[in-house]
Amino acid sequence: MKTETITKQNHLLDTKTVILKKNNRIIRYAELGNKSKPTIILLHGVPENLHAWYAVAPKLSNDYHVLAIDWPGFGGSEPLGSSESYNSQNFADIVIDFMGTMKIKQTILLASDIALLPALLIGLEQPELVSKLIVMDGIPFPRKQYASWELNSFARKGSIIGKALVRWFPGIAAQTAYLKGFYRGHSIPKEVRKEFSIDGKSEHTKDAFLSYFQNFHIGQSYFEQNTHKLLTPVLVVWGKYDRFINIKLAHEIVEKLPNAKLEIIDKSGHYVHMDKPMALVKAITNFLN
Repeated sequence: MKTETITKQNHLLDTKTVILKKNNRIIRYAELGNKSKPTIILLHGVPENLHAWYAVAPKLSNDYHVLAIDWPGFGGSEPLGSSESYNSQNFADIVIDFMGTMKIKQTILLASDIALLPALLIGLEQPELVSKLIVMDGIPFPRKQYASWELNSFARKGSIIGKALVRWFPGIAAQTAYLKGFYRGHSIPKEVRKEFSIDGKSEHTKDAFLSYFQNFHIGQSYFEQNTHKLLTPVLVVWGKYDRFINIKLAHEIVEKLPNAKLEIIDKSGHYVHMDKPMALVKAITNFLN
C-alpha cells in the first residue's frame, strides 16, 4: 500500500504552556512559523492531543503562524473543575480566551472531530475573531443515525459499554480508534502513538473524554437552530472512508451552512489530518488562497 511519506525523524511538536487570562487554567500549546503571518489555530479530536498535527503543522508553518492547543484535560493542559464544564460552548470559550491571552485579534480555525462544533460556535457567535473555518469529521447536529455505535455509546448517559471503553479499557478503545479510524491500516509514528497512549491512561483525560461526549448534545441543537447566521466561509473536509461518522452528514452540514464548500479526501478514514496530511494541506491552501 502506498502511503504519504513524512521525512521528519522526531514527529513530536515542541510545546510550551500558558495560563489563560480569564479561565486561569494552564494550556499546553505548540507554536510554529512567523508571527507576522496570518494565524491558524489547530484543534484536535479524540483520542488525541496536539501531537496529532505532527505532519500538518510544519507544512502550514511555511505560510502561516501556526498554533496547536491541547484541550483542557488532554495532553499537557490542566483539567476543568467539573464534568459539566466539558462542553462545546466552554471549549469555544477556551479558544477565545487563548486568543486573548496570546493577543491574537483574528485567526483561521482548523478543527477535527470533537473540535468541529466549538470552532463553528466561535464563527457563529464571534465572527470578528475568525476569518475562515476548516472543519473535519465531526457531529454539529443531533444525528445519532450518522454516528457509529462507539460514539453513541460514549454519548449515552449511563452507558456501561461507553464507560467501560473509556475508563476501564482505554487500550481497547484506542486500538478500536486506530483500526477503525484510519484508512486500511495506516499507522502513525510510534512516538506520537505513545503520547496518545499515555494520555488515554490519564484519569484527567478519561474524565474529559467521557464528560465531553455526554454533554455534546447541549450545543448541537442550539447550533442547528442558528446555522443560517454563520456567514464565515467554511471548508468542510471529510475522509471518504470515515467509519465513525457517515459521510452523509458532511453533505448535510454544507447544505445547511450559508457559505460552505465540501472537500472529500480519498483514501482517508476519520483521521484525515494523520491519514492524508499532504492532501489536507493542499485543500486548506486552495481554500485560503
